[in-house]
Amino acid sequence: MASRRRAIRAACLALAGFLAPDIASAQPASDWDAVVAAAKKEGEVVVYSAIAGAPQPPEIGKLFETKYGIRVRVLDGRPTEIHERIRMEKSTNRPGGDLTLNGSTTLVLLKEQGLLGPRPEIPNFGKVVLKPASDEEIPVFVLAYGLVVNPTLVPPDQEPKSWRDLLDPKWKGKILSDDMAATGAAATWFGVMQDAFGTEFHEAFARQNLTFSRQIQDNPRRVARGEFAIYVPLILTFMANNEGLPLKPVIPAEGAAYTPFSLAAIAGAPHPNAARLFANFMLEPEAQLVFARDGYALAVGGLRDRTPEKWRWSVDAKLLGHQKLDGQEERLRLADKIYHGK
Repeated sequence: MASRRRAIRAACLALAGFLAPDIASAQPASDWDAVVAAAKKEGEVVVYSAIAGAPQPPEIGKLFETKYGIRVRVLDGRPTEIHERIRMEKSTNRPGGDLTLNGSTTLVLLKEQGLLGPRPEIPNFGKVVLKPASDEEIPVFVLAYGLVVNPTLVPPDQEPKSWRDLLDPKWKGKILSDDMAATGAAATWFGVMQDAFGTEFHEAFARQNLTFSRQIQDNPRRVARGEFAIYVPLILTFMANNEGLPLKPVIPAEGAAYTPFSLAAIAGAPHPNAARLFANFMLEPEAQLVFARDGYALAVGGLRDRTPEKWRWSVDAKLLGHQKLDGQEERLRLADKIYHGK
């Protein structure tokens, strides 16, 4: 009877592990072949990408599918949208995503709310040259932010040479901006500018009669159409989608604000081994060079010579800084007050 009870208990524990897998339940890193086999058995990995509209994650997903025969589903959106999706899935105890590819600032919020699992153990983590912002993250690339001008409306001798040049009265009413009171590139830019130039910079910039738009993919095109002279902050790699348009990216002398972009495991990931395998693949040269092709600075060292020459200006851009990872909620409230009067 006792042996039967032990057998039933073991079966129940095994069933519980099957119904509620997470990253911690995956195979140990020392047996990577077992991880690969388990990943193929799971058959799928779901990635929530906070680079809205970016083609790189789906392209890397196709490379991964070809190599391993494991389906990759990439769902993308703005950081706030991804954050809310993960939060809702957690609150209903129905996790759907395995990994999120997100900026470190948003990942801090996810971590604080208990929405992330431990960092997946992967062999390629030792190749990473970027310092992770937290113990949960696997750095993948750097997203840098400059500005873009319409060269017809902004001749070379009038291009902003410093970030402070945006405060020149001649640009009043001619600047399009992402919303700095929402998590994402503009919130990072807000924090870096505040650290570099003080709150008075933002107070003066707010008086420039800015137009705000969160359609970050379309905003550079509005500058190209002549609706505005300048758009800020420009995600430098967006120039890949706007080649041939009358646009000129500018990195002011102080350098570009930036966000480390990392992978993190979502708590309760339904495909833990496939998640580990995909995270490891994202650090392989074939995946990293997909990002380099479009101008992203890379997390893995030793690939600079394989970066396309036309993107060296972006990959090697001078970096001004990244906003502090603490106090983000306070900065968002301050941005809301300065730019929206709330």
